[in-house]
Amino acid sequence: MLGGVCIFVMSFLVLADISGRELFGTGLAWAQKIAVYMMIWAGFLGASITQGKGAHLRPEIADKIWPVKWHGLFHSIRWGVTSIFCLFAAYHSWLYLLESFDLSDRSPVVNIPLWVVQLVIPFTFVLMTIQALVFTFSSNLRPIDKKDGH
Repeated sequence: MLGGVCIFVMSFLVLADISGRELFGTGLAWAQKIAVYMMIWAGFLGASITQGKGAHLRPEIADKIWPVKWHGLFHSIRWGVTSIFCLFAAYHSWLYLLESFDLSDRSPVVNIPLWVVQLVIPFTFVLMTIQALVFTFSSNLRPIDKKDGH
C-alpha cells in the first residue's frame, strides 16, 4: 500500500511540474526531487513485496541440474543465502544512514534530512531478511515456484 502511495505521489508531482511549466511557464522547483525520493521508496518497498511473492530474480540453473527430490533442500539453502545477503545489506545501509545523520546531510532544493529518505533502505532489507529466514525454515510458507512446484 505504501509503495502504491509513493507511486501515486511521484506521478502526481511529475504531472503537476510538467503541467505547470507548459501551462504557466513555471513548474514546481521541488517536485522532481520529491518524485525521485518517492521512486526510491516505491522501488525498495516493491523489492520486499516481490521477494515475498517469489517473483524476484534468481539463478535457475540448480532447478535443472539437481534432482527434483533435492529441490526442497536447494530452496532452503537459497533462502538461507538470501537472508545472509539481506542482513549484510541491512547492516551496511544502516551504517550509511547513520553517517548521513551524523553529518547532517540535507537534500538540496527541498532541505530535508537525507536520512529520512534513506530510512527505507535498511527497513526494507530487514523485512527481506525476516522473510528469507522464514522461507529458509518453513517450506510451507515459501512462495510457490511455478516452474517446479516448490
